Amino acid sequence: MYVLLTGRPGIGKTTVFMRVLSRLKEKGVRIAGFMCPEVREGRARVGFKIVDIRTGKWAWLALRSDKAVEMGKSGSLRIGRYIVIEDEALSVGLGALEGLREVDVLAIDELGPMELSIEALRRRISEAISEVGRGILVVHRSFRDQLLWSAIKKHGYRLYQVTLNNRDSLPSVIAEMLLSSLSG
Repeated sequence: MYVLLTGRPGIGKTTVFMRVLSRLKEKGVRIAGFMCPEVREGRARVGFKIVDIRTGKWAWLALRSDKAVEMGKSGSLRIGRYIVIEDEALSVGLGALEGLREVDVLAIDELGPMELSIEALRRRISEAISEVGRGILVVHRSFRDQLLWSAIKKHGYRLYQVTLNNRDSLPSVIAEMLLSSLSG
């Protein structure tokens, strides 16, 4: 069973995600996946990292085009004002999704346009969803990817819209739901 989190930018999806992972880790749950936090310089967002949840290894997922030039990074995909750094992101993303036989919960933050623009990563995410069978996935509010929806639906899912009213209570609700799916 998969728990999907969505909501407007800045509402607390990543905070809910991290709190769920913390509760699961306290119970000895084995988690794999990745997250893609934004990177800021001062008040300006300059890009996004992709971070392997198990190892902490990271690379650039995307950089603002001027920052990419400044850092000597390149990529052929462009999402808005960001250039996707495909090779680096693919290396960390695929690494985060290896060795899933011993994993209880798949955790990805987020399934959005940048992550899904890298076709090999998109296909591996679909396979990982099928392999693990349960997890927590943060999805972009315009998430419509048919390949991934098909994999998710096979295992059942619960979609939560994160709001100011529920963001504090969701971590315990979701952690309990995932723990129950492990013991049932």
